[in-house]
Amino acid sequence: MKRLVSYFTEGIENKPLASSVGVEVETSFIQQEPTDEGQYISYTVLDPNHTKPITVPQSQELLDRFRIRFDWQVTQRKGNLVTQISNNLGDKFCYELGRQNIELSTAPDSGSRAVDKAEALVKALSHPGTNNYYPYREQMYIVQNPGPIVQTDEELLLIPDERDAVWLKLDGRSALELLARTSSVQFTISVPPKDAIECLNRLGEKIGSFLKDYPQEENWRRYIKESKANYHALRYGGPLFFDSIEDYCKKLIKHDVVVGPNLIPYNKVPDLDIPLYLRSIWWYFRLRRYGNTLCIEIRPLPRRSYIKFKDQFNFVMSVLSKI
Repeated sequence: MKRLVSYFTEGIENKPLASSVGVEVETSFIQQEPTDEGQYISYTVLDPNHTKPITVPQSQELLDRFRIRFDWQVTQRKGNLVTQISNNLGDKFCYELGRQNIELSTAPDSGSRAVDKAEALVKALSHPGTNNYYPYREQMYIVQNPGPIVQTDEELLLIPDERDAVWLKLDGRSALELLARTSSVQFTISVPPKDAIECLNRLGEKIGSFLKDYPQEENWRRYIKESKANYHALRYGGPLFFDSIEDYCKKLIKHDVVVGPNLIPYNKVPDLDIPLYLRSIWWYFRLRRYGNTLCIEIRPLPRRSYIKFKDQFNFVMSVLSKI
């Protein structure tokens, strides 16, 4: 446990709350096709009989049009697939499990600027050029899925890199596919070390406010239950209250480490990749370290087309700032 406590405490700078904020936004895109009468359904009342998730070629073209228009670079490939594009500031778009699900990850910035940037980039991705994206299907439009879960019988899972392939072996396709159809908003917010536990506990007190609009909860619970990995029941969601950093780490190490496609007890892994370990334990609110900055990652927020990221960020800050 000492190595985790050291990881979260040694060399950490005393930075103000939200002086550094990172934003992750997952957006699922769907095809909107005309009805039999040749009419398009209103964006706000999409008819599932005339929409379906975009294909891999369509998501590739979406990324490529954005890259060309805004002069981003291809920074990751897997075979013939472009799996990540980035700008010179460190902002990134990449696939998140589903062929239709494209994740934005912003470089850290101050709170309001980080959120404004995320809003602008996601809007630009949704409209990277002409609305009529695909000449070979002239009567087709690409729109954001308005909800946090894509409702379809199609399999959406896309495994673009080695890390995801490991999870496929560990979990099994049917369990992992449950996560390929969900999308969310996450904030990673810097916190002064002395306030980290109090901030976590304040978030825990408000878990009901988070979960009252978080449909992904059902998919995550099913994933934990149906995965072949036999995860500890609290690997998702986790405990909500802690006495100290030491108590946080004590509860954390109850969870095994993913080593290849296997789970190994924490005390039997001498060379622990701590950041990767922390990413594989999906608590609602979890501590992260970036350089010399201690942060809290806030996860249970839905991706909805009619909710602004700034409103979600302001809600989170209203909870955190009462320290």
